[in-house]
Formats: sequence, C-alpha cells, structure tokens
Amino acid sequence: MFKNIMKFHIFFILLIYTQFSYSYRSWKHSNYSIFSSPEECVRNCTDNEQPKICYYFFHIEFYTTVGPACDIQGSNQCILADGIEKTLIPINRQLPGPPIEVCLNDRVVVDVQNAAMGMEATIHWHGLFQNGFQYYDGVPYVTQCPIASSSTFRYDFVVKNSGTHFYHSHISTHMLDGQIGSFIVKDPPRKNPHRDLYDKDEIVIFLSDWIHELSFERYPGYYRYNVLGQTAENILINGLGNYTNASGNTTNGSLKVFTVKKGERHRIRMINSFSTVCLTELRIEKHKLIIIAQDGENVKPKPVDKIVTSTGERVDFILVANQSVDSYWIQARGLGECAATFMQQLAILKYENGPSRPSTPLLNYNDTIDGVIYNGLNGTLCNTNITEPVLCINQLESLESENDLLKVEPDERHILPFWFFNYTDTSKNRLFNSSSYLPFFNANDRSQLLSIFNDIAYENPASNLLTQSSSYRAICKKNQLSTCTEPCTCAQIIKTKLNNVVELVMYDAIPQTDLDHPFHLHGFAFQVFSVGQFWPIRNISRQDINEVIQEHTERLRRGEYKNPPGKDTAKIPMGGYVIVRFKADNPGWWLLHCHFSWHHITGMELVILVGDENDLPPIPKNFPKCDNWKPPVRIANDYLFFPQS
Repeated sequence: MFKNIMKFHIFFILLIYTQFSYSYRSWKHSNYSIFSSPEECVRNCTDNEQPKICYYFFHIEFYTTVGPACDIQGSNQCILADGIEKTLIPINRQLPGPPIEVCLNDRVVVDVQNAAMGMEATIHWHGLFQNGFQYYDGVPYVTQCPIASSSTFRYDFVVKNSGTHFYHSHISTHMLDGQIGSFIVKDPPRKNPHRDLYDKDEIVIFLSDWIHELSFERYPGYYRYNVLGQTAENILINGLGNYTNASGNTTNGSLKVFTVKKGERHRIRMINSFSTVCLTELRIEKHKLIIIAQDGENVKPKPVDKIVTSTGERVDFILVANQSVDSYWIQARGLGECAATFMQQLAILKYENGPSRPSTPLLNYNDTIDGVIYNGLNGTLCNTNITEPVLCINQLESLESENDLLKVEPDERHILPFWFFNYTDTSKNRLFNSSSYLPFFNANDRSQLLSIFNDIAYENPASNLLTQSSSYRAICKKNQLSTCTEPCTCAQIIKTKLNNVVELVMYDAIPQTDLDHPFHLHGFAFQVFSVGQFWPIRNISRQDINEVIQEHTERLRRGEYKNPPGKDTAKIPMGGYVIVRFKADNPGWWLLHCHFSWHHITGMELVILVGDENDLPPIPKNFPKCDNWKPPVRIANDYLFFPQS
C-alpha cells in the first residue's frame, strides 16, 4: 500500500513538472498547466491580487511581407507593412511581434525558438530592470550566449517595475527586421498615481523605421551602389503604412486606426523602436498631448503639442477626446537625415460613429503646426525655466523624491565622450592593408567609421561576462587601454560599488550634422539632471565639460534641482551633453550604449559592472556557455582512433 502511495506521489510530481515544461502548443490543450495565457494576463490589475505566470512562445524565422499568406482570406499570418514585398525575420509571423501586457509582479516565461537558419538571436526586455533575474536581460556575450539556430532559450523573470516598455533583438541590426514588440506592465490602482486622470488605457502607438531589404544588406553598408548609409526608407505605425517612391507612386497599404469615444480620456502609450539614426515627431491633429510618464517613469502632467523621440524612448500621454465626432490624422514625421526625404507616416484617430477617414485633406510632410515640442532638437534652453517652444526631458518633474541622488558630490563620476574614428581621414591603409581586421561601417558620405565611447570601441568577448567573465582575458584594464593602439577595441568595463551614487557625463565630442545620439542604460532608470547644447555647434573639449560639471555642482549646492525626472534612454543633443545619476543598487553586468544599431554594434557601448559575484543570484542550472575552442594540434599517433603503425 505504501509503495502504491509513493508511486502515485512520484507520478503526480512528474506530471506537474511535465506540464510546466510544455510548449505553448501543448499548453493550449492542457487542463493542468500552471501557466496563464497571454489573453488571461491582459486584465484590470487589482490591489493584492495573486500574480500570474504568463507564458509566451516566440518563433523566429525568415518570412516575407505581402507574401502568399496575404492571398488567404482571414489569415492571421499576413504581414503587409507598407505594401512593398521584402524579407524579414519576425516573431510569430507578426509585425510588430506579439504584444505582452501583464500586471506588476507577474512572472513572465518566454520560450524563444530560433528557426532562422544560420542566424543567432537574443531578446532584450527594454526598460525592465531584471533585478534578481540578471541572466535574462538578453545581451549577447554579456548576460547570455546567443541563441543558435535550431535551438530554444527560455526567459523566465518577474516584472518588478511597471511602465511602457518593449522588447527587441539585441543581435546585430535584427530589430530593424521585425524582432520588436510592446511590453506593457500595468500598476494596481494604489500604485498608479495617474489613475484618476484617464478613463481607458488601451492604446499603444508603436513606431518603427523600415527599409526594403534585410538590414544586414546595409552592414557594413553599400559603397558604390545605392549609397544610403543607415537612412531609413519609411516609417510604420503599428506595423502599417503607405510608401511613396521617387516617382510619386504610392502603395495602397493599410493605415492603423485607433478608435475613441467622445468625452473619454485615454492614456496612450507611445514606443519608438527605430534602429536607424532618424528621430520622429508625433502629433495628433487638433488634440493636446498631456505627458504623464517617460520611459516608464511617472512625471507631473505637462501638456504639449508634439512629441519628438529617438529609438528606445517611450512616452505616455493623456488624450482627451473633446473634438467634434470625426476622424483625425496622426502624423509621424522623420527628422534628422529623414527630413531630407520628407519621410512621414500617417494613422487615424477615429471617434465612434465618425467617418472612416478624416474630413481634412491628407497631411503632407510640411503640414505641421507651431506649439510646444517635447524633447525637441534645440537643447540650448534645457537648463532654464523656459519650456516653450521646447520642453526638455530634464524640465519635467518626477513624482518621487530621490534625495540620496541630490548630494553635491557623487560617489563616482564617469566622463564619457563619444565620437567616430574616421579611417578615411586618418588610416584607411591600415583598415585594408594590415594583418588585422578592424570593424567599420560605411556612412552615406562613403567614409569608413568606427564608433567610439569613452575613447574605446567595444569589442564583444567570446564568452558571457555575467557567468564566464574569468575566461576572457582581453577586458580593458581600469584606466589603461590594454595593448590597444588607435583605434582601441576591447571589452570596456566600468566597475562600480554596490549602492554607490553614480554620475555619468556623456557628451558629443565631435558632432555630426543632424545626429542626436540616444543612450540607453540597462538595469536601471537614471535621473536626468542637466541637458545642454553648445551653440554654434563645434567640437567639445574636456575643458568645456569641466565647466559644465562645475556649473552643475553649483546648481546642486544651491538646491536648484527639484525632483529630477527618471528615464532609461536619453537623447543627447547634437554637439551637446547630458548629466544623469543613478543609485547602483542592482548588481550585475549592465550595458550602456547608443541605441542606434549601427553605432552600438561597431563599438559605441560599454559595460557597467555593479557589485561583486557574491551579490548576484545563483546561476541557473545548466545555463548555456560559449567560448573559443582552440585545442592543441597533435600528431596523428596521439589519437586513439588512428591505427598505430
């Protein structure tokens, strides 16, 4: 009898374990699974509710837009994009990928199956701090090995910070090929400071840039034919849009329609998932946009007319549906390099019972308006009380007080210039006539560039720094360029003590025309203290930055900073700088990088190591490893399987 009871218990334990390990397809038909479906996880979050375990299955493969699935009526696997046929590498044959929406403290389990033959994959959960789940940040050779084709990697973490986030590939330039999607973490009512300001929280505006070929066709980039550099060809809004070619012919694509009801107040979450160097300006015809959060960090409400963002940035705003029952244009205009081609995309804000198309004429690129611009291109007034016509990211006020960040001197200060090493001007012969193989990309002026951050171009190690750091010997030593000669390429690590107040001063040392770099910090939100721009635009010296730091220090002494706002991605003005601080209370190896894909994969990044190995959670059992393999060469007789003479 006892043996039968033990057998039953063992069988029951094995059954539960098997159910937990099932894929999504198996889960759908199971009555015993502990997982909640994506649909079940989209809910009204309540106080004191039991967290759910939300399961997602991501399948990555080569696919095409406007492909044969679009000929099948009712198919949910048709990707239209802007109506131009091209190859992409999407997730679950969707563009953007499957939306994730959960409540604070839910557990998220994602199985990423890489079926794109010959291509690696990882997924980064942009904006999630991963405190306690450092192994799932999704950065290749920093927190994990890349997911090889024909294999699956399981991400498993609890979401501990709410807000508007998104996920994207962190391999090469693949986020431009469709490996992107929204990741919304909602607060329970008692933790939502803006809960009384809106009636509905259902609309996500997802902006992405688009080219009509696979992104690796542009890396390192064309040199003689179709010299486009990294300039996008179009913008998509929630994966949809039209495209007008050089001859003036426009595709008959679909425009995204967002429906609202007159009188209602809507919280709208906007995500910029661009990869190229263009910025975008968003406005909604005849409507004010009341900003309440940036990059998932709550701020005091501030009305604006237009919102400028760069890749990696997110903005939450409230729209009051107080206009006549009609439809209104949503306009996303490309800025920077994209302004030269008048690139824009449209979507529609439709009132219930209103017409399907706006009654006003189709907007052209130059059909814009005056008004207050959030995060605009002019950074000369960001350290003043003047918030018109540009409202800078540091001029908003956080709803939370971070008093420990307001001390006059931080525990650590890191001064980080960024610039491009131009082989064309200095050492083209070394690039193509040496025994080394230095990285580069072709810019649209046919120059060959290497991206530099803190005077070093980051070079990926061969193994995962988080779990295998001792096996890599070429990490740059503190205050030493290792054995580098200009340009220096190595894995640059900044080590900081746990719980230190860390100040970062990042500046555009050698500015390029129409280029505002966005820098993103993994694992944290920083507080933005100072944003500035030298005018007229010129190269920035270390003496210039010393004066900026001195002024910043005096402002701290005078107590001028009032609840600096939080962010995790900061757009630095062309020829400008930003000063941010964060408390290093999240141990791990965290990437800090320019979020333009071509820049960070050619060196404009570094790693901040917070704390020691003892501060980290245990490494998951059987966590994948990667490294070089160069065994000694032996003579034939050393091998047992060779016959002896």
